[in-house]
Amino acid sequence: MNDIRPFCGWRYNPERVDLAQVVAPPYDVVSQKEQEAFLQKSPYNVFHLELGRVRETDTSEENRYTRAQRLWQTWQKQGILIKDPQPALYLYNLKFSWQNKPLVRRGLIALVRLAPWETRRIRPHEKTFDRVTQDRLRLLKATKAQFSQIFCLYHDLSLETLTIPAQKGQKLYEITDDVGFSHQLYKVTHPEVIQEVRRFFDQPLYIADGHHRYTTALSYMREMEQKYGSDPKRCFHYVMMYLCPFEEPGLLVLPTHRVLKLGLPLAKIKELLAPWGSFEEMRDFSLAHLHNLLNEIQVGEIILVNQGKYQRFKLHPSGLEQLTKTLPTPLQKLPVALFTGLLQQVFGQDEAQLKEGGRLFYTPWIKDIAQKAQGDWVGFLLPSTPVKALEEVADAGLVMPHKSTFFFPKILTGTVFFELRPDMVPPC
Repeated sequence: MNDIRPFCGWRYNPERVDLAQVVAPPYDVVSQKEQEAFLQKSPYNVFHLELGRVRETDTSEENRYTRAQRLWQTWQKQGILIKDPQPALYLYNLKFSWQNKPLVRRGLIALVRLAPWETRRIRPHEKTFDRVTQDRLRLLKATKAQFSQIFCLYHDLSLETLTIPAQKGQKLYEITDDVGFSHQLYKVTHPEVIQEVRRFFDQPLYIADGHHRYTTALSYMREMEQKYGSDPKRCFHYVMMYLCPFEEPGLLVLPTHRVLKLGLPLAKIKELLAPWGSFEEMRDFSLAHLHNLLNEIQVGEIILVNQGKYQRFKLHPSGLEQLTKTLPTPLQKLPVALFTGLLQQVFGQDEAQLKEGGRLFYTPWIKDIAQKAQGDWVGFLLPSTPVKALEEVADAGLVMPHKSTFFFPKILTGTVFFELRPDMVPPC
């Protein structure tokens, strides 16, 4: 069903740069302040390519995209970047800890042939926004390169797609990020191993992170087909992905919590919620207890936070029924779908409007909620969305509410790049 290919990746030359200084998180999870910090970290930091500064003097001829294009070419010529001579699959091992437990998440970086949404070969679970897609498309057209991967999920009960390449992988480098997590990259060039891995992908792929990047790649493919045609398949018919099995033990999905400014005191918020469920004031609200509680609470439960106080709210069966009766079945057990429904029906508020008005703050981190939920800002801690729900929603052709999932940790931008030579056919 899906065509998986090795490729000749461009990488930073570890003899020319300090790898820890040039990689960065995905562009869409950093603040403007964090973006600037990474740009200042090194003149070769990947954000100079992926997320350069916007300047007041920018024009159609000189802007963040044209600057990225010049740097991309200059770094190749100067040997800051080097290209692998043989097509490879790249094995990416991420060693991290969560709640004091050591974990490892493994995945493969490969090219995947683009497929329009209607083919159902690649399945989304989020909406995309044209403004973001246009920004990414301008960068792609200027540089003809992909600097970060789309994160996709697939099924491999025995995890052979990870264990087989590991036996033949050549370690390229290991990078310790700013929080102490280890990112290891291996390349696998053995033809028989690559062919063995490719046969597993007669199945759909599910986008976890990177919906805008995938939409961008589709748009670029359509433009290039007008010039080069649709056959034979060329490099622009492929996109770089990080592929991870649903069954990988280290696959972790965190909830995205909310802090809202509803224009109501906490007492009024509780009064309006009272007909829908019951409250229980919490006495132990240590970070460890809150993490454990969020792992235990059921669909239809929320923890409200304000002024350092925590209260557990649980929907009555009648309230749960009222919220779910208008939802498609795959959405009925999604914590964020129930929360956004409650927000609409109880308070007459819409998340998108609250966000536009600067009255909504998203974060997966409980400590940020505690700091922000002061005065008339109220925090709402939600249970996590099961990864199985992502598959069910995508299979049904539906999308989740905004910010339903947060895959943790994020893979680094800057480990390996894909150059789209429009005139070339794979291997690229």
